Amino acid sequence: MVMLVTLDHAVAIDPLVSGAKAAWLARARQAGLPVLEGIIVPAEFSCPAMDLAIEVMTRRGSGGARLAVTGMPLPASLVGELELAAAGLPEPMVVRSSGLHEESGEWSGAFTSYLDVQHGELATAIKGCWASTFTVQTLERFAAAHADPGTSRMAVLIQPGLDAEFGGTAHTTGDEVVVIGIKGSPAPLVQGWEPGAHVRVDAAGHVSGETGIELLGTDLARQVADVLRAANELLGATTCEWGAVGGDVTLFQVMRSGAGTEAVFEPPPELGGPVALQVARAARRAPGPLGEALVLPWAVADPGLLDGGVRVSHLHPADAWREAREHAGILTAQVWGGRSAALADAQHFLLALRSADPTAALDRVLTLRRPDPERARLVLGLLARVRDALVERRAVSGVDLAWHVEPAAIGKILASDAPLKLRDRIGFDRWEPFDAGVVLSQGTIVEGHPAAPGVAVGRLSFISDPHDVQDFRSRDVVVGTHPIPNLAALLWDASAVVTAGGGPAAHLFESARALGIPAVCGVNLDVQLAGPATARSIAVDGTSGRVAVMPW
Repeated sequence: MVMLVTLDHAVAIDPLVSGAKAAWLARARQAGLPVLEGIIVPAEFSCPAMDLAIEVMTRRGSGGARLAVTGMPLPASLVGELELAAAGLPEPMVVRSSGLHEESGEWSGAFTSYLDVQHGELATAIKGCWASTFTVQTLERFAAAHADPGTSRMAVLIQPGLDAEFGGTAHTTGDEVVVIGIKGSPAPLVQGWEPGAHVRVDAAGHVSGETGIELLGTDLARQVADVLRAANELLGATTCEWGAVGGDVTLFQVMRSGAGTEAVFEPPPELGGPVALQVARAARRAPGPLGEALVLPWAVADPGLLDGGVRVSHLHPADAWREAREHAGILTAQVWGGRSAALADAQHFLLALRSADPTAALDRVLTLRRPDPERARLVLGLLARVRDALVERRAVSGVDLAWHVEPAAIGKILASDAPLKLRDRIGFDRWEPFDAGVVLSQGTIVEGHPAAPGVAVGRLSFISDPHDVQDFRSRDVVVGTHPIPNLAALLWDASAVVTAGGGPAAHLFESARALGIPAVCGVNLDVQLAGPATARSIAVDGTSGRVAVMPW
């Protein structure tokens, strides 16, 4: 077994030994960047604790798993070497988790680290880092990522503490470095409680950002930018967490961050009209492959019909499915002039609506014949029976997800007695860019600060209590007061994130950037956003910081 290693040891750059966080810091220190000395407890030492926790968790839950880890003794050989190696480190020390999962930013802030640790407390802090794998919030992230906590292994990094005068984060964006800082430790910043002051440093060293310059000064801002640029050139890193004492910068963390598109989103002007809104509302009510195949070809002519439906609960699901396809075909032919190629015409038309120039297709909507209201309500009732049956068969976890089952698979699912794999999430929907353009063009605009680039749209889900997410569903936009880590488990299924407080340096937004989830912070949560869940559609432009809201 490999015993303790230092950040200067050749093996320390291996993330399988050191975990991702410590391995990055080892590479940075060995490349000559300003990183404090450190001792690594390799990941393999966590194996007995993780195995015990998994076994205990089946009987006593997450709390029992954490107690089992913190209560087990460390191997005597490890304790002896730890006392010897750490003797030269000044107090207080920092004990940081360094999980194998932390190679990418979506796990940012998931695991615990300890500040102000004394020599006699090292064993407790190490076991506390291991135990943080089994907090409720971290287990929720594992579940959301469809990852097995039993495969988790965690190294631990021990370093001298640094009483930072200023601290923060920095990230590259094109030729610029954005530096975000606060007085003192960066902890309140990355935990989502403080927004921080921002400066931008261009390639020539020019510093802009009045409030950031007032707090940090131009010299410190340039030094942080220079350190990150060096890390980018030497290691490929694009983001860092830093602290400064006496004007000297120290790296606390360095990594390659995920990044969405920085392109400015400009919706076609045609999406600002009433016909585009009509189409968007139809696509919201009948989304996914099922909606596109059996509803939208006729419903775009009269989306108002989608608010009704005839109950057909007496029908066998397979019969309901057969009749739904038959009647949907009749409606499509009716809307498109009775041609045998009506469905092909409709599908080509729907594709044109989602193109970069939807003008002709939007004009065509006004020429479509109105579908028979009674037959339309019948189709909706038949599809409701089919969607209920898909939930009963455990093909999907809810009727909303049933819209996203491929029509070709539905007949087989309804006819099969074989066990099914439950589907509980929705991927990107092809109508989202169109809908986002409509909402940004026609909704109520609320300005905020960019936190993660990209554009997305979804149903607004206001999370007032991170422990109560019953109203949240896949592809919703998460709206909250602060970007706290407890919201992170929702990011795997959310389309975007909006918060009132915090700033782009929060760990939650690092996770969002890694997952390609647009985010905006500093948004005024007035009556347009806060309050009980209601039917509202919200579009988020994380590149510009714009948020738009309209009725669903």
